[in-house]
Amino acid sequence: MLLTNIMPSMMYVIPIVTGAIVFAVNEIIGKKWAVGVFFVTSLISFILLTDKETALNYTLFFGYYPLLKPIFEKLPKVLSWVVKLVAFNVAITAIGLIVTFIFKLPFLDEDLGKFTIPLFAVMFNLVFIMYDVMFTVFKKRLAPLFNKLKNKLS
Repeated sequence: MLLTNIMPSMMYVIPIVTGAIVFAVNEIIGKKWAVGVFFVTSLISFILLTDKETALNYTLFFGYYPLLKPIFEKLPKVLSWVVKLVAFNVAITAIGLIVTFIFKLPFLDEDLGKFTIPLFAVMFNLVFIMYDVMFTVFKKRLAPLFNKLKNKLS
């Protein structure tokens, strides 16, 4: 997460990658440890990061989503995607409102004007869908490694 202090353009990528770490901890060690990793990295992010939007992206969605994904996927497939997309859109809306009204960062670009919010919403939803699919592939491909590590820790 500290890399965003050096490379601010990674403000959306780094929280996504860091969420993958929470996912791996959940798969290998268990949910209690993964929740602990999420809370600690969230707290440290708010303390150490100069870009609070990155900390918000991680804390309000990308950090805890890997823990919710298995719960959402117990639902029927269509309902699962609806719930996932609603959860994501509530989170990005909250992030946008907090960044705009609490941190006073300008969200609306004067060049794009009224198209900024819908454009970001569509792009973020596409990124979220890729993020979700990435975890599905990640779990399938790394399941043997996760099981091996889990067995060594037992």
